[in-house]
Amino acid sequence: MDQKEFKIDIPQRFFSDVSDSPFENCNICDKYLLENDVPYVVEKAVKNYEGHKFSSTIYEFAICQDCHVNMQKSMSEESLQNLQGYYHKVMSAKGKEPLVIDIQNFDLDNWLSKCFFDGNEIEAMNEYQIVAQFKGRQLVMNTPPIIIGENAMKQMAGLLSDKTTDEMNGFRDKFLGPSPEIEELIHGKKLILL
Repeated sequence: MDQKEFKIDIPQRFFSDVSDSPFENCNICDKYLLENDVPYVVEKAVKNYEGHKFSSTIYEFAICQDCHVNMQKSMSEESLQNLQGYYHKVMSAKGKEPLVIDIQNFDLDNWLSKCFFDGNEIEAMNEYQIVAQFKGRQLVMNTPPIIIGENAMKQMAGLLSDKTTDEMNGFRDKFLGPSPEIEELIHGKKLILL
């Protein structure tokens, strides 16, 4: 039996900072994303500025499901197993109860105020990533959006093989094309794709 999908309109938090509107195309294959329930993922890396209530996006991208699957295939078996083990360990620590969201009273800002993996508040972080799944013009809530905090990013980056790290850096260089000041911020950091 197919599971009913729960979707909401794309929250502004997941708009492209460049256009201040929803992402229209896959960063890899240029497929149009906003019609026919095309499945895709949006990921943003955000930097907080200590002592200020201000943050900026370091990088952002949207990838259609087909390209996302192909990217995951390029990851080494070792990296995939390590990341799956990390996720299962976190989920076991959270308990056996299923994750339940009251869609009628859902507060996205509250939900995305803490790292999914360790519960740390994003306001206290130097940087974090935000990831969500979409279909066309809607966010899919069956797999809720998550925050990956800086501690979780470091732990996950440490689980990646050299081969996978090279693949992720190649993706960053080819498709994200950061400006020189952003390159300085992220040079040497590992990109985590979920």
